[in-house]
Amino acid sequence: MAKRLYEEGNGYTTIDDRHEVFRMYESQCTTCKHFHADDYYCRAFPNGIPDSILSGKRKHDNVWKSQVGESVYTQKE
Repeated sequence: MAKRLYEEGNGYTTIDDRHEVFRMYESQCTTCKHFHADDYYCRAFPNGIPDSILSGKRKHDNVWKSQVGESVYTQKE
């Protein structure tokens, strides 16, 4: 997941830059019924979809070890 840490003052602030990784014309996520575009997450990846899926480099046609449950890509109706 593309969550980068940037130093701010005495601590760190998390900057969420997944919009930089997401490729809407290449990623399955765009047409998946489980996808929540507001925060780039889904039922299988509630803490954020991995960069390789968001970018379209990998498909989510099979269950991943790192995911929650058994949901996979399902096209919107």
